[in-house]
Amino acid sequence: MFSKNRMNGLGINFPRFFLINIAFLFLYVFPPVYGQEKTKNDSIPAVPEQEMEVVSVFLDCDRCDNSFIRQEINYINFARDPKLAQIHLFITSNTTGSGGRLFTLSFIGKKEFEGTDNTLSYTSTQLNTRQEERSGLTTMIELGLIPYVAQTSLANYINIEVSNRPEQEEEVEDPWNNWIFEVYGGLSFEEETSQSSLDIRYGLFADYVTETWRIRLRPYFNYNQRDYIRNEEQIRSVINRDGFQGRVVRSISDHWSLGAFANININTFENIKFGYRVAPAIEYSLLPYKLALRKEYTIAYSLGYVDRKYFEETVFDKTEESLYNQSLKIGVRVLEPWGSVRAGIEGSHFLHDLSKYRISVDGRVSLRVFKGFSVDFTSSYDYVQDQLSLPKGDASLEDVLLQQRQLATTYGISLSVGLSYSFGSVYNNVVNTRL
Repeated sequence: MFSKNRMNGLGINFPRFFLINIAFLFLYVFPPVYGQEKTKNDSIPAVPEQEMEVVSVFLDCDRCDNSFIRQEINYINFARDPKLAQIHLFITSNTTGSGGRLFTLSFIGKKEFEGTDNTLSYTSTQLNTRQEERSGLTTMIELGLIPYVAQTSLANYINIEVSNRPEQEEEVEDPWNNWIFEVYGGLSFEEETSQSSLDIRYGLFADYVTETWRIRLRPYFNYNQRDYIRNEEQIRSVINRDGFQGRVVRSISDHWSLGAFANININTFENIKFGYRVAPAIEYSLLPYKLALRKEYTIAYSLGYVDRKYFEETVFDKTEESLYNQSLKIGVRVLEPWGSVRAGIEGSHFLHDLSKYRISVDGRVSLRVFKGFSVDFTSSYDYVQDQLSLPKGDASLEDVLLQQRQLATTYGISLSVGLSYSFGSVYNNVVNTRL
C-alpha cells in the first residue's frame, strides 16, 4: 500500500485522483440517457395524457410469467380482482403429445365489453426455452386484446405489422414416430444416532399421443428402508413398491373412447407378492372432447381380471386367487372466472362377492367469494370393504409403528380448507425485480 508521501512522490494529487474516480463511478452507475437503444415499447408513440383510455384486464393464469406479461404489455391496467376488470383473460394449458404445451386463451368481455368474447390458442414446443414460450404467449395475448383496445382512443396509436409468410418447409421425418420418453430417478438418505432412512425411486414414462391414439407405458420401482437402534439392537423395515402401468386409449368419436388398462404390482406393504390386472374400458364425454378444456363431464366403465399371489396367508385363507371386478367412475372438471371445480366419484366391487366393494369420492373447489377473497376446499372419502390382501393374524406393535403392513379399515377421510385475501392498490403495472 502506498503511503501519502509515496503517492506524492509519484506525482499524484490524491484529492484530485479521488474526485476523478468518484466522477467515473457516478457516470457508470447513472449513465446519460442519450444514445440508449430503443426497446419494443419505445417504438410506440406516446399517447397524450388527456386522450388516455386504458383497458383493465384480470389475468387468470397459473402457469404464466405474470411479471413478464405486465412488463411487456404496459398500455393496459392489470386488475387484481376480476370484478374490477373490463376483460377477464382466462388461460388454461395442456400437455401436447410431443411434450410441449397448448395454451388456450379465453377473452371474456365484461361491463362495456359484455358479449365481446374471443378464444385463441398458442402452442409451445418441447424445444422452446422459457423465454421463447413466454414471449410467444405474450404476443398472442396482445393479438387477442386488439378487438377491445380498438374500441378506445388507443386505437389511433395501434400499428399492425405482418411479416413475410415463410416458405412452406418440407415435412420433417420423425425418427421417434410421436413417442416421448422420460426417465426419472431419485435417492434420499438421512442418518441420526438412533435411526436412518434410505429411499430410492426410479422409472420410465413412455407416451404416444395422436388425434386417434393415447398410449402410456410406465414401469416404476420404489425401495424404502428404515433402520432403528433400540437397546443396542437394530430394527430394519423394508418396503418395496414395484410395478408397471399401461394404458391404450382410442378415440372413436367426438364423445366416445375405448381403452385397455394393464397393471402389474409387487407391494410388500399390501402383502402382494405378485399381482396383475387387465381391464378393457369405455368412456363417454357429455361435451365433445375438443370443447372440454374448460368444462368436462365424463363417465367411464371398466371390467377387469385380477390375479394375485400373497406373501402371507390372508384373512380369507388365501395365498393366491383369481378374480373379476368392475368399476364405474363419474368425473367433473369446470374452470370458470368465478373459480374451479374438480370432482369424481367411483364405485368398484368384485364379482364373486358383491359385499367386497369400495366407494371413493374426491373433490376440489376453489371459489372467489368476493373482491380479493378466495376459499379452497379439498376433500376425499373412501368407504372400504375390499381389503382382500390383508394378512391373517394381528399386526405387531413394530409393524404398526414401522408401517410395515397394511391395517384393516372401513373408511378413510381427508379434508383441507384454505383462505386467501388480497387488498390494496386496484391497478399496479409496475414490475420491480431488484434484490
